[in-house]
Amino acid sequence: MSGRLLFIDDEDIVLKSCRRIFSKEPYEIDVANSGEEGLQKAQEKDYDIVITDLKMPGMGGLEVLKKLRDEKPEVTVVIFTGYANVETARDALKNGAFDYIPKPFTPDELRDVIKNAMAARQDAKSAKMLDLMAIVSHELKSPVSAVYTTASTLHRGYFGKLEPEQQKIIETIIRNCEYLEDIIRSYIDLSKMEIDDLDSFNKDVNLVQGVIREVIEVPEVKNNIKRMPIVAEMDESINIFGDSNLLIIVVRNLVNNAIKYGKEDTPIKLSLMKDGPNAVFSVTNEGVGISVEDIRKRLFRKFERLKQKGTEGVKGSGLGLYICKKIVEKHSGKIWVESEEGKWVTFFISLPMK
Repeated sequence: MSGRLLFIDDEDIVLKSCRRIFSKEPYEIDVANSGEEGLQKAQEKDYDIVITDLKMPGMGGLEVLKKLRDEKPEVTVVIFTGYANVETARDALKNGAFDYIPKPFTPDELRDVIKNAMAARQDAKSAKMLDLMAIVSHELKSPVSAVYTTASTLHRGYFGKLEPEQQKIIETIIRNCEYLEDIIRSYIDLSKMEIDDLDSFNKDVNLVQGVIREVIEVPEVKNNIKRMPIVAEMDESINIFGDSNLLIIVVRNLVNNAIKYGKEDTPIKLSLMKDGPNAVFSVTNEGVGISVEDIRKRLFRKFERLKQKGTEGVKGSGLGLYICKKIVEKHSGKIWVESEEGKWVTFFISLPMK
């Protein structure tokens, strides 16, 4: 069972001991000598478990715990301390710590706590996956199927012959329903995927021909309701190993968001360029933008809906960017955003090239 661990302690001997204890374990280990340094590392990098000393000069472990519960609730936090008593244990557990280890501890004691914490994380992931699959199945699949069936019935002329323009509208509805059903299937597959079972990611994909053009050349995007032209500057020679169907979901989500939250009659700018060994794709629009606080605390989280001025009445599931992040990470890439609130926003994706 692999994972990323961060140990925070002001005693070098403790950090060296932790590294030694887990030297033969399949964990990626980072250390920090203070609460401030540890919190910064935890904010900049995704860890599975953060193990922090309770009493340190400056920021103590309890404050680190509270900050992480607020900013990165998905991280499991374990406390260790030389000041072990019922009160400190109760405070740590009350504020969301998974467990706590009194100093001095033996290697087996530390290994057992980390093993239990990792097992609990896996169980939580399984439970969340089942919950999410239920939401997708009941909240999305059934109504989409009903719309698709009704539109197909109209398209076949069972309720009378349609005029050419009416036929085009119904065809658009059918295409959108097919795409939504594809998203649902893909996301269920994504929820089931294990990190070591990525056979579908070994396909040679040209990002322009196999992914981006599949999105921007559909009529709903090309002739979008806000009359926002697509302006693209793309290196067509860029290939990666990946799953084109999942990457299409990412690009479509980002482009649809650019339309949804963009200003009418302004361009949506797409860029695909090489950056060393990586391909960097970006989508920029002019519009409401995203606040610094939302970027730091809420963006890319499951079921999070940003509430900015100018987006009143805009509906969404709160899953789109979360799905994008998961798909990009499964491709060993990263996704991030830059924005000036009230003016513009750019989403970036970096993926390793073939």
